[in-house]
Amino acid sequence: MLETPLSHIKLFVNEKEMDFTPIKLEKLDILCPNVNGRYLIQYEYKAEYINQTIKCCIPKINIEGDVESGERLEAISFYKNNSKLTIGAEGEFVDADPSYRDHYFSYNGDYLPNGIEYQTNKKTKDRIFQFGVSWIHPCTGDNDIQTWFGADPTLMP
Repeated sequence: MLETPLSHIKLFVNEKEMDFTPIKLEKLDILCPNVNGRYLIQYEYKAEYINQTIKCCIPKINIEGDVESGERLEAISFYKNNSKLTIGAEGEFVDADPSYRDHYFSYNGDYLPNGIEYQTNKKTKDRIFQFGVSWIHPCTGDNDIQTWFGADPTLMP
């Protein structure tokens, strides 16, 4: 679990809570110099697991998130008490029939009311699924975008 200003971030695999060690990352001086927290959460997936749902979320949040997707980045942000928190996932989720997705894509994902998830299938190879988490306080019109960059797993080691 990761403690954030909005509540605890948790990781679930097929609805079972998983232990993880969040990796604290430095701020990116150009893209997100004012973020207060920037973390990487990783889950090691093995092909033999086949169909898994890997969820990174804030279970006790009661506010609606805002989808903030971009090229190769799926992200959802939450605003509360002048703070903004973003959870990012690498990829481009496809809204299509599951048989189509499973045939053409090695994994997919979805937005949740309280976070974001990856969905594996029989084509998913061994890999590490990554979630980026970033927050800022106070959140203003001038620094709002910084959590989006801060939560981008492609900008993480």
